[in-house]
Amino acid sequence: MDTTATVVVPRWKTALNMIINPGEVVKTQMGRVPWPYSLAVSGLSFTLFFMQTGLDLLRSGGIEASGVVLMTMLGLFYGTAGVALLAVMVWALAQAGERNITMGWSISAFALGYSATLVYALTGLLFSLAFGWKTAVAFGVTGVLWALRPTLFTIKQMSGERVAFSIALTTMCGALLLVGWSLLGKFGG
Repeated sequence: MDTTATVVVPRWKTALNMIINPGEVVKTQMGRVPWPYSLAVSGLSFTLFFMQTGLDLLRSGGIEASGVVLMTMLGLFYGTAGVALLAVMVWALAQAGERNITMGWSISAFALGYSATLVYALTGLLFSLAFGWKTAVAFGVTGVLWALRPTLFTIKQMSGERVAFSIALTTMCGALLLVGWSLLGKFGG
């Protein structure tokens, strides 16, 4: 008779654990996190990040209030469709299907990696609203950079622990996201 009980970790704890110990989460817990939940994390992260960008541009006279709304909506799109597209691209490049890693797992792991970005974006937005600071670079970009560590562990898992490949692809993913943010910031303004 087996008397051991399965411990179910709440999804919000898994998201926080992704900040602290992404390697363990990627290896043991991602199978239990549905991709819609993870995409909600990355979508909210980029929504708040792009809102900060819009507020910074508003304060400097670069856009009007309607531009802030546009930037916020672009962030939602970027954090959901953009992150999902990036995850699928990496899934294909890493040949993760050969390791029985599904696209859903890949999207979920990539998106949940933006848990730290969510914390930074929320904190930055609070500082922006409370003190009128321009926070997109200090908080938003820093949050995206914090997501590179979970991205690295995710790509390592998908690629069969190929370290050099994982580092190169992680660098490319980070660069793509930040260049895209920069270009969309110009478009929104």
